[in-house]
Amino acid sequence: MNRNQWIWTLLALALLLPGCRKYDPVNERDRIDQETRTQRKYVNTFAWNVMNSYYLWRDEIQTQLDKWETWEDPIQKVADIRYKDASGKDIDRWTMVTDDYSSFQGDVSGHTRTLGMDFVLYYYDQSQKQVCAVVTYTYAGSPAETAGLKRGDLILTVNGREMTKDNYQQIVQDGFFGGGTVKLGLRSGKTVTLTAVDMYEDPIQTVTVLQNQAGRKVGYLHYTSFTLDSCEELTEVFRHFVEEGIDDLVLDLRYNGGGYVITGQVLASMLAPLSAVEAGSVFTQQIVNPTLADELDQEPNRFQSSFIFKNGDQTRILTTAGANPDLPRLYVLVTGSSASASESLVCGLRPYMDVILVGGRTSGKFCAGFMLDAQGWYDDVKESLETGEYEKALPYVDNWGMYVMYARYADCNGVTLSMPDGIAPDVEAEDDPLDGFALGSPRESMLSVALSLIEGRTRAAGAPSHPLPTPVEAGFHPRTTGILVGRY
Repeated sequence: MNRNQWIWTLLALALLLPGCRKYDPVNERDRIDQETRTQRKYVNTFAWNVMNSYYLWRDEIQTQLDKWETWEDPIQKVADIRYKDASGKDIDRWTMVTDDYSSFQGDVSGHTRTLGMDFVLYYYDQSQKQVCAVVTYTYAGSPAETAGLKRGDLILTVNGREMTKDNYQQIVQDGFFGGGTVKLGLRSGKTVTLTAVDMYEDPIQTVTVLQNQAGRKVGYLHYTSFTLDSCEELTEVFRHFVEEGIDDLVLDLRYNGGGYVITGQVLASMLAPLSAVEAGSVFTQQIVNPTLADELDQEPNRFQSSFIFKNGDQTRILTTAGANPDLPRLYVLVTGSSASASESLVCGLRPYMDVILVGGRTSGKFCAGFMLDAQGWYDDVKESLETGEYEKALPYVDNWGMYVMYARYADCNGVTLSMPDGIAPDVEAEDDPLDGFALGSPRESMLSVALSLIEGRTRAAGAPSHPLPTPVEAGFHPRTTGILVGRY
């Protein structure tokens, strides 16, 4: 089932389920002004229906859903009731309501207003009070690349302010992702001023073919996001690998937080053994809530050599013919930032080939989700609403949306490797952006370990070349890991 079919099928299904209760904010009438109450009414009606229709753990939180009142703050409400364990810890860390749907869409498609760089955060001092940002890579043609920033540059100040453990999240959000101009102070003493632009961040970062000491050709691809727009370029990359006659492949997903289901399917179909592709074997399957399972005739995602993409009236066919090197094993570089579609790729390939993980434990994003905008939902259910309600709702739900977990992904045997805490690496190696080497260099900290394994030598990563004691909040990453319909 393609992305558009999922959208229309799921939206239609919402009409089969009950709507919210009548608006009656008895105890909050004096505290919340009329405009806020009215907006919450319409946003909560949308969010309640989405959760009741599609939420993977709907049955487990039914009691909380039944108590949902339309005067409540929808952002906080969803955060409060999403599925947790017995101690109150979030099992679902991703379902959310947003009042900035347009920005969320841009982040997950790769088309966004950006400085064009990625980074990790470290404590800069032993007392763990000061925080710094270390550039991990920049996007081609971006303001960051144009200004000369590169992997390993260490940022100490943002708009003249030092980051601390108490303020870094706000400074990072406002400075790096505020969409304007930011002044960065580097450890080198240099100051760089960047202004965000609207651009496509091409996730195909580095492609190279290395020849090791044994004379084997090793393909290397650093890939940062499973965007739709990268599918055709991916096939060109893999045809290049086939033409070069590579003997081994290292896929670098250390900073890849997820992407579209179909993009993962395209990539997997160029990585899996040709016999599995020709047989149309199951790549991944999705486990959904009982209502969706009954209503949707859901087919698993299979390896295939031809894909159909539809965009309005436009239809194009993508073929992976001649783009599969048919290798028996795959080396994948991963860290805690490798999430979602990155994890499902590993999960879906392992029954068919030897997939060797090098690095650190992955994120543990074991769910598939999709994004719905509130206005689009009202457009589709307007015929079922009371007269005038559709017109009243639209101004209040403009730019609101919801990201909801609707499925758990699994391999052909029903196994979800990344649940609940990610996939452990086969060989540990530390990502060290301060090691002085570019991604794709055979001397770079993580790639060098993979190359040693390919050569038949086992080598643990050496001690990091920087004095930074520990990363800041391993789970914190300021970029939104967003999932639209049809995305993991």
